[in-house]
Amino acid sequence: MKNRESPSRLMPTPSRRRFVQLLLGSAVLHSGAMPAAGRQLDLSNETDLLSALIKMRGSLGPELVIGWVRAKRFGVSQGRVEPVCGLVAATFNRFNRLSDELFEVLTLEITHYTDFATGELLDTVVMPFSNREVEVPAYRFGPTKARFAVRLDEKEDFAPAEQSTEGDFSPAGSVLMTKSIDPPQLRRGSLFLRHEEHGRVYPTDSKLPSMFYKESTIWSAPADAVLDADTLNVDSTVGYSAMTSWRPWMDMGGIPGHTTSNGFGGKARSVSDLPADFLRYTEQVHPDVLEDPGAALDAFEG
Repeated sequence: MKNRESPSRLMPTPSRRRFVQLLLGSAVLHSGAMPAAGRQLDLSNETDLLSALIKMRGSLGPELVIGWVRAKRFGVSQGRVEPVCGLVAATFNRFNRLSDELFEVLTLEITHYTDFATGELLDTVVMPFSNREVEVPAYRFGPTKARFAVRLDEKEDFAPAEQSTEGDFSPAGSVLMTKSIDPPQLRRGSLFLRHEEHGRVYPTDSKLPSMFYKESTIWSAPADAVLDADTLNVDSTVGYSAMTSWRPWMDMGGIPGHTTSNGFGGKARSVSDLPADFLRYTEQVHPDVLEDPGAALDAFEG
């Protein structure tokens, strides 16, 4: 049974509200962008700010939304930074508004780990600092549910799904997660929103160390489309950076350090719009996802 806490909600102060209004007005004016005729989102209002992020990350409607990221991952230990692998990933999502201040998303994530230089799919990799060759598991996580709010603090229990590789990435335990959306920024007609996530896993097995995950994503899209209250879904791009503890599959033992990743991505309008190498590797490893990604979400019982 998942134990979820209610998100905290802090209303913006009048000074912050006025600052954001002036920022948006000045940015639209100097970019030459003309506001749409209908109602506009007020991003000093937290309900509208959350709606803006969901438009950029997913959709305010019920349709399937596909996103992708391409990144490089490095190992960091005592000031040394060494390459580990590349990755190309995609998520298949459906968003549902639970309240003015809370969205829930049902998501399936597929990630392929690739050779840092050639981009070919990895079966094994030699980890930096340990110099051990380890098997690289296929990453398929979900379908599972997550939540989004302007500020969110929650706790839930996690257990790797049976007949999956989820345990190679995180042990069973309690997960503490915080999420937040930073104030908006506008530049030459584009809106930028930063979303922060920080999670820590406290394993059920007390002999295992706790683990952490820290992700920052910066979403960008045309401001006029995002601010148009009648628009449910916008084309967007994303800048991605993350840090995480050594994963169990990496077999790093007591070596101090963590991984760091950075990359870019965006939305795909359809499965065929995903990167060619992602499609090729998914056809090899998870062909059912390409055949009907919506079916995997439909079959989820949560």
